Amino acid sequence: MNRRRFLKTCSTAGLVSSAYGGGETLWSRAEPHMGCLWTLTLPDLAPDLAGEAARAVFAEIARLNAIFTDYDAVSELNRLCAKAGQEAPVPVSAELFDILDRSWKMAEFSGGIFDITLAPCVRLWRRSRRRGELPEADALAKARALTGWQAMELDAAARTARLANPGMQLDLGGIAKGWTQDACLKLLRDRFQITSVLLDAAGQVAAGIPPVGRDFWKIALQAVRGATTDRIPLREANVATSGDHFQFVDIGGRRYSHIIDPRTGLGSTISRQGTVIAPTGAVADPLTKLLCLMDPDASLALIKTKFPEVQARVTQSIGSGPPVLRQTGGFPNGTS
Repeated sequence: MNRRRFLKTCSTAGLVSSAYGGGETLWSRAEPHMGCLWTLTLPDLAPDLAGEAARAVFAEIARLNAIFTDYDAVSELNRLCAKAGQEAPVPVSAELFDILDRSWKMAEFSGGIFDITLAPCVRLWRRSRRRGELPEADALAKARALTGWQAMELDAAARTARLANPGMQLDLGGIAKGWTQDACLKLLRDRFQITSVLLDAAGQVAAGIPPVGRDFWKIALQAVRGATTDRIPLREANVATSGDHFQFVDIGGRRYSHIIDPRTGLGSTISRQGTVIAPTGAVADPLTKLLCLMDPDASLALIKTKFPEVQARVTQSIGSGPPVLRQTGGFPNGTS
């Protein structure tokens, strides 16, 4: 898939953000970063200030991507991975340490369902998706042997990280967008005193205070295989969606998601889509993977034990029937 088509696909995945109502001036700018299209909306600002703020936001996204990406051999993440197995801990930046620490805690909380050390399996699965064939058993076994979140050792006092096992690799794809959105909203607040903002990263939406005169932003949740599209209110929160609605591959007559199941090392074969509404993107982003990979009732119950402020919804497609929906009691009832 070429990059232009990829960006077009990403921009329609998961969620579609929009502000409903009239009167306010909504200034928007979009740029491709982290393999998808990011759209920044700033209401009721002079164009010069909005432009300056947008340049700062997109520069910050590019800066953080240079730290977090696993596609660039010289990224800070990959420089850390290159030292996997060595005895000495590696000093890392504050940004990288924080996202690693959050990822470790999310892995512990989920029992390894969310695990950034699955990178060897992710890379193997990327190749399988391109070729349309399952990986060789030996290659899959070797990739799985390199994983294990418990082997990622972090020292907050020294701000160091150590990957205990040689050959370990990390993939931050399940948390980097949400973490970066949080950083961008903080930048706008601290540097420009801007709190009314909407930042959409290919369907993951970070919302600040809505435009003057509005109580909420209105966010349209993408329909799931014929289900009615809902519009939900959002204010000072992040809403993220993951699933196989757009990103999947058919191999041997079986549908596989792009989301890796750590129990197999392969793309999940259960067709689910999970949506999470949370105070921050660093929480919303990874929790969607739990919804896609765990039993729906179990994942919703687990999330509420640690994140009572979070609302979540999961839909599962079974055969040609309508999707089966489960959600937390506080998930907003949308309008079509």
